[in-house]
Amino acid sequence: MLRAAWAYSQDPMNARLLVLVLVLVPVLGCREKTRGVASERPAIDASPLVSAAVASASPPPPPSDPIVDLLHTVDCTVAVSSKVENPHDFPEHLVDGKPETAWNSKTGDLNGFIEFRVPASARVTRVELTAGFDKVGPKGDLFAMNHRITKVRLSRGGTVVKEVDLDPSKRSLQAIDVDEPGGDFRLDVLATQPGTEKAWRELAVSELRVWGRAGGAPENPAHLPKVAIGALDGTRSHAKPAKTDPAPVGPFGTIEDLCKTYDRVMTPLIDLAFPGDRYPGKIEGPHCAEDTVAAATATIAQGPFKSARFVRFDGVEEQRSLLVLETASGFSRTNVELWSRFHDDPGCLHGSHHEVEDARLVQTSTGQDVVIVRVLDRDVRWAQLDPTLQGLTTTERAYACRVDAKGAATCDGPLITARAHQGFPSGMVDPSDARLYVIDVTKTPWTSRREPSLGPAGDLRLAP
Repeated sequence: MLRAAWAYSQDPMNARLLVLVLVLVPVLGCREKTRGVASERPAIDASPLVSAAVASASPPPPPSDPIVDLLHTVDCTVAVSSKVENPHDFPEHLVDGKPETAWNSKTGDLNGFIEFRVPASARVTRVELTAGFDKVGPKGDLFAMNHRITKVRLSRGGTVVKEVDLDPSKRSLQAIDVDEPGGDFRLDVLATQPGTEKAWRELAVSELRVWGRAGGAPENPAHLPKVAIGALDGTRSHAKPAKTDPAPVGPFGTIEDLCKTYDRVMTPLIDLAFPGDRYPGKIEGPHCAEDTVAAATATIAQGPFKSARFVRFDGVEEQRSLLVLETASGFSRTNVELWSRFHDDPGCLHGSHHEVEDARLVQTSTGQDVVIVRVLDRDVRWAQLDPTLQGLTTTERAYACRVDAKGAATCDGPLITARAHQGFPSGMVDPSDARLYVIDVTKTPWTSRREPSLGPAGDLRLAP
């Protein structure tokens, strides 16, 4: 009763009704007790005048299906188009009830979207959102500094419901009144007003609320919606492993098919970049082949991944060993990098070692399986002109791999979780000594080492 009454109070049309309901509850309780006592003695007739006064003051009964904040009452999902690459602004900030936090899209995603799914039994009566980031912080007024939304389109199930202009000077929630059944909705950003910080090119929305009647949908005990990035079911489209690499990433039926396609696309580009008139001369093919000295990958093949192996790929600038993952749809090239070297790097005065540290299976809030992979690098340098570069530099990197909407493997990252630098051990001067390349994570002098984790939206981040 308290939850329904609180939620119903959010509808300004019924503010007077809420007060009367709260007053009515204890009165009814007293009457019930009085009846119990009255059954043991003759009832006392009330004055007709008093009865008429009570009847006129009594409000109508509250509706059996009150208007509530659906996102925080029943089972719902919210998805955003993208996420900014920083460790402060997360997708769940869109629905945390705090105007001083906000969802921020990735840079350049100024025509992004917000999607939400409410139970089919529900009835949506109003959608509310802020036009920007309602916070004044140490950097200044983030509402004025960021882009603010000036126009949105609301759709349900692919059909446009309405287009609405938002006031870019208004910091509080702005309403879109509707009368639609439950299902999947989408808010597309059609226009924005730039902020005072010209370099900031992200969408920023502090809060989203969806009001309506639950229609008998069961209460969500968490009182928080599921959150996802890219799609309501948590799947995303994959990204190419490198901006300079136009070759398709998959899925392919076999690794041989993947390599044939890669060679066909990349050979003309590599020949153009290295025609043979500079070091190291012409880069001979094949430009895709299994990495015979790669790290063990058995621990990665879990959850949605049937197999995992590292494959060597020549790009137009460098050679890299990248993880190829097999899903039910085939083999896909990912951006999980074991090692890389520029074609024109002669490899003087340094050596390196690379290995897969571990892999573990986790789930997003929408139930999607994700494998978090950690990779270790050790770079050994000697005879350096800059003494700060000399010694052993160890880096730990994390990736989050999942299956996308097309059935291909795609991985977020890398996220550097730890780094360490140390000099050569006493008495060890031979840079080819194998002991220099052995990585013991328990004895490495890490600086600020933190565990990788997944946020509610399935985004890779550092654990608190």
